[in-house]
Amino acid sequence: MREVLRSRDIGAVLRTWRHHPAHGSRPISQTELAPWLGITQGQLSRIENGRNRVRDLDKLMQYARVLGVPAELLWFEVEDEEPPRPPATRTLRLSTGTVPATVSTPGPMLADSLLTTLDEYVLTDNLAGPHSLLPIVTQQVQFIERLEETSRGRTRTRLRAARARFAEFLGWLHQDAGHLDAAVEWTAHAVGLARELRDDRLLAYIRMRQGNLAFDADNPQATIDLAEAALRTSADLTARQRATTLRQLAHGHARLGNGDACARALGQAWENAARPGNADDDLAGYCTPEYLAMEAAQCQIALGRPDQAINVLEPRLPRWHPENRRDLGRGLTLFAVALARTRQPDKALDVAGHALAVTAETRSTRTELQLYRVVRELHVNDAHDHAAELRIALHRMLR
Repeated sequence: MREVLRSRDIGAVLRTWRHHPAHGSRPISQTELAPWLGITQGQLSRIENGRNRVRDLDKLMQYARVLGVPAELLWFEVEDEEPPRPPATRTLRLSTGTVPATVSTPGPMLADSLLTTLDEYVLTDNLAGPHSLLPIVTQQVQFIERLEETSRGRTRTRLRAARARFAEFLGWLHQDAGHLDAAVEWTAHAVGLARELRDDRLLAYIRMRQGNLAFDADNPQATIDLAEAALRTSADLTARQRATTLRQLAHGHARLGNGDACARALGQAWENAARPGNADDDLAGYCTPEYLAMEAAQCQIALGRPDQAINVLEPRLPRWHPENRRDLGRGLTLFAVALARTRQPDKALDVAGHALAVTAETRSTRTELQLYRVVRELHVNDAHDHAAELRIALHRMLR
């Protein structure tokens, strides 16, 4: 690395870093590195083979931070901190005396304010779904990026951390709205920002979210690999973050039919979620016992155990937190799937009707897909009239 850094060729540096023995027997692929740098795999390929020459100092500094190259080995200066400047002070003269008014950058306070706003967006999403928030959050990400361009030092770092959180949330909104390609793109962008910030806890959480996307794309092995990578990324995970990552691991094993591995992961998830001090988790606060019951039920359905899905989910539904309305709709839908599989069509149709009422409010595409799954399960189990009634209700309420 020292030798290639002396060449002052960022393309050669990136290529050498990817193949460094420190990464183990398998090099880092261009597909994996590109999102960390905030570029596409094609752009990275062109940089490495010399067709694209990177001369912009901000980009060079960004790439160096992502790779973790010590500043003393670089051929350009990395400006980590904003140089100290005395505050500009004006004196406001009043009849009762004078008041010194300090003019300073609002950056740090603004970053905190944006994260507070993000908390409100998360609550709105849980109650009303993703569609109304998508244009707003997209604009917020663009707004934060513009603020970063005019900031430096710690202020810029805090704004970038806020942008990473917003980008991850935007990825989730696209996922729940059924825009899987956009969800993958925004989540990968958030990974790049988290790596640049060297925020291992946030990076681990976003890795888990990538595993969730892999699951929705019907790639259970990638689901497992990403969940395991998330657990390895940081030893400083909160209990609920660890719980939500373990339940994602359980989903991958369930989809592959690995019942014992699924049970182990779910057991560890329950243990972590039950630990005290979880309520203030700003990333995985949603991972309540009720939420885990819903996730466990989905695993049991995937493993062909609908009776166990009913047993784990039914006692939890009356205790559902009212602010997690979208997840209530999904929990009810999974309950209906399990009821249909156990040949209880009347009850399945009744529960699906309640789930449909919630889904009509939140417009969660992921839940809508599960409702159509109830229709299929009713058909498979010879409840054709029930299936037809539910399909008509779906078309009326969700058109």
